[in-house]
Amino acid sequence: MDILRDTSIDWLKYRWWFAGVSLAVFVAGAVDTVAQGGIRYGIDFSEGTLVVAKFTEPPEIEAVRDAVSGLGYGNAVIQRYDAPELNQVMIRIEKEPEVEGAAPAESAGGIDASANRILGVLRSGLDGNALESASTEVVGPVIGEELRRRARNATILALFAMLIYIGFRFEPVYGVGATVAVIHDVLVTLALVSLFDHEISLNVIAAFMTLVGYSVNDTIVIFDRVRENRHIHRRMELSDIVNLSINQTLRRTVLTSGLTLVAVGALLMWGGEVLRAFAFVLVAGVAVGTWSSIAIASPIVIWWRRRRRGSAASAEEQRPTAKPIRV
Repeated sequence: MDILRDTSIDWLKYRWWFAGVSLAVFVAGAVDTVAQGGIRYGIDFSEGTLVVAKFTEPPEIEAVRDAVSGLGYGNAVIQRYDAPELNQVMIRIEKEPEVEGAAPAESAGGIDASANRILGVLRSGLDGNALESASTEVVGPVIGEELRRRARNATILALFAMLIYIGFRFEPVYGVGATVAVIHDVLVTLALVSLFDHEISLNVIAAFMTLVGYSVNDTIVIFDRVRENRHIHRRMELSDIVNLSINQTLRRTVLTSGLTLVAVGALLMWGGEVLRAFAFVLVAGVAVGTWSSIAIASPIVIWWRRRRRGSAASAEEQRPTAKPIRV
């Protein structure tokens, strides 16, 4: 990484190109979302059924997945539940789909029809592993809407709290730049989630909240260096100070983001189906967050200061001058 030690790249020169790339990704994701009929919510935020099954022996997740997929629930989320020695599996499916060639199942004993199908195939045994007990729960649309509302409120509250913190820690203009960068990260990553056909679940929301914290931390490192350089290079233009600060912290940024991507990339490749969307958001979010810290947050600060300086100069020009008093 010695090649990144003494860089002198004029990052602000390419700010419109950077913004254009982000806009292109966002527009592509928005078009894809509209084409799909809206944001794809998982079982956590939409109507569906939850089954917790306990077996006499440790169950094979792939065997359970094959059995459930054979019923037409290919998008079911299947994972181990509670302590491993309890031999439990949690199965989450969306609202019952239309299964081609299958007669509609009736609810029995107050249990959802989808749960009846799943329990039926599990009771038949999985390679001799018998079903010992099971519990079911139906997630209705009201609960799904409540979870979506809470997720939105948590995200907005986090952004507002960071705006206040950075405003006090540095200056209000830096808080605006960091908040715009975080909003950019969330929207662009959300677009990538849509383009790669992932659903929004509670795990994905947790990944987005992690992304928000990571992005702000990376941005603060650059802003802190800007503040130091403003005291050292008092006669230098702010745009030159920003470019200098980005280049000085570039090595640290690339090393930190690179090592983080190695860790979450391994989780994406070998973490399994349950963690795939979570790991994807982390991988995409780290990359986008690093991009925005360099290409979005700092140009926003420059633009805001020039705009305020221009407004102040315009107000000064329009201020009426006092007429001379004739004696």
